Order: sequence, then C-alpha cells, then structure tokens
Amino acid sequence: MKRFVYLKIKIILFILINYLFIVEMKALDTSSLKKSAPIYQNPFDLASGGASMTRATQEGVLFSNPSLPAFGEGIFRWTFLRSTVSIGADTISFAKDAVTAAGNFNATQLQNLLTDVVKKPVHFGLDNAAGVITSNFGMAGFAVAKIDVEGREFGTLGLPEIHLRNNGFAGIATSMSTQFADILAIGVGPKYIYNAEINTDLGVNDILNVSQAQDKVLNSIKRGSGISTDIGVTLQKRSKYFDVRLAGVVSDLGNTTFTGGVPPWLQTYNAGMGFALHDETNALHCAIDYRDITDVYGEDLPKKVYMGCKLLITRIFGVGFGYLQGWPSYGVVLNLFLMRIEAGSYTKDAGNYQAGILGRQVYFVSLGFEL
Repeated sequence: MKRFVYLKIKIILFILINYLFIVEMKALDTSSLKKSAPIYQNPFDLASGGASMTRATQEGVLFSNPSLPAFGEGIFRWTFLRSTVSIGADTISFAKDAVTAAGNFNATQLQNLLTDVVKKPVHFGLDNAAGVITSNFGMAGFAVAKIDVEGREFGTLGLPEIHLRNNGFAGIATSMSTQFADILAIGVGPKYIYNAEINTDLGVNDILNVSQAQDKVLNSIKRGSGISTDIGVTLQKRSKYFDVRLAGVVSDLGNTTFTGGVPPWLQTYNAGMGFALHDETNALHCAIDYRDITDVYGEDLPKKVYMGCKLLITRIFGVGFGYLQGWPSYGVVLNLFLMRIEAGSYTKDAGNYQAGILGRQVYFVSLGFEL
C-alpha cells in the first residue's frame, strides 16, 4: 500500500512538473497594475511581512497557495466573512486639509489643495471576502478596490501632474487540494475575475478643468473578465513541537488574459520556506517568500521578497511583524469567539520607482466573522 502511495506521488509530480515547464509565455505586456504580488492577502499576513505561501491565514489560502487547505486536522476549516479598509498616512493629512478648505473655500484654498495633491499621495483600499474552506475544496466571493493618486512636481512635460491608478476586481475564487501521507499537498485554484483598471496622467490643464479631467479618466477605463488559475505544491515535515514547510506556486498559469483590452496577468513562478514552533495552543511561525523567480515583470528584487513572523498566543491574541517588499510591517489580531479583529500597518512603494526610494505608509483595520 505504501509503495502504491509513493508511486502515485511520483506520477503526479512528474506530470505536474512537465506540464508547468511546457507552458510558454505568449504575452509579455507588463503594463497591468497587478504585478507579482498576490491579488488578495489576509491583512494579518500583510502585517506579518506577506510571506504566506507556506502558512496563509484563513481565506488567504485561496490566493497564496491552493494546496495549503489539505494540511490540518479534520475536513472543515472555516466559514468566513471579512472586510478590510486600508488608508495611506498622507491620505489622512490630505483629508484634514480638504475639510479645512471646505469651510472657507477660495482661490488660495484651491491652490493649497492642488499643492497637497502633488505632495501628498492618496491611497485607499477596500477588500471584502466571504466563503467556506474545507480540506479538499474551498470557495469564496471577493471584491478588491485600490485607489492611488500620486502627484509629481515635474511630470513628463516638466510641469506638475497627477498619476491616477485605480485597480478593482471581483470574482469567485476556488481551491481543490489533496495530501499524500501528511508530507505532500497539491492544489489547484481556478478563479473567475472581473477586472477594471484606470491608469492615466492628469496635467495642469486637466486639474483645473473638472469636465476635461473626468472625460480623460472615463476614457482610460479598461474592463474585462477572465479565468485565472494557480497551482501549488507544499512539502512538510512535522513533529510534536516543530514543523518545516517548502512551497512552490505557479500563479496565473499560462497567463491570465481578459476581454476588453485589459492588460494580461503574466505567469509567475514563486517559492516559499517557513517553520513553526508550537504547542497545543501557542505558535510562532516565520517564513520567507520569493515571488516571480523568472522576473517576467522586471521588478526590483526587494519588491519580490516577503518575510516575517507571526506569534499566536492561546489562539486568542496574535502579533505579526515583518519585512514587506523592502519595508517594515506590523500588526495585531484578536479572536473574540465568532468575531476577529485585525489592525496594523505596512509600507508600499509609490508608483514604479526603484524599491526603497519612496514609501507610502498604509494603515488598515479588518473586521471578520467566522465559524
């Protein structure tokens, strides 16, 4: 029986590895706002450095590594509903200035607001997910919206301009996974995605002419739908107090193409390694992920590296800290029976600058309900 199981593992791995390396990259359009990062991550995982390929938190398994649900006790994992709001630190400052200007609006206040837009980048995000996950199958509806407004004192023409990036998508994420002898897990995660992008620059004339700016933004919208598929493989070695895992994920298998002229999401190869020290109620998990190994998106190395740790105490309270794409991150989680609260902060690179030059601090708070 044991020989049959190992033979089954070898056959599946042989087919899987050969299939993955046969797939050719037919599109190299890197203009999509989505790069090598996962399209969705559990907020506590982001606070913990974003290294989630070897051990993602709850709904994060559907997007980080579809083989992860297979590992664990029993069949049922979670039923969940979660909403997360994220806002940039500069956005808070800009909002205060806008409220002040609204009380006494004049030409000077308008000039101050325009200056604020150029000097204070705006970021706002809203993530929602709801679904159910078992050891062999999971499904969730999700919706993600990210708004970035970045001002530049000297744009392409040497004059002030605003770079507007708005990426929103919604859909259904699924996962199908199985394990072999508590050592190997394999999973596939198909997703139906409706994707919308705005990626445009507004010059001085656009900024001063609201209708002109509105027309330019509306004309830049690209909408479309497509099927995205991830394949994940996880190896683990467990003992009573120590676990170690290695993971490999192919994201956007064969490239994810969309209708409506939306830029494609390119196939990437990703690897992760993590370990956990634990007893029956407490655990420390540390991990590192390296995304887009073949560099199809051409990002700087720090933008592809995620690392950090999660410390969970009595399954009620947890703290996370890490190094997310070259910047520090931190957060806390509180489990209150059916309700789960997460809060923290991380920093993201503004625009397409070289990693580590211009960071944008983001605060988030998440409220979830689960069984």
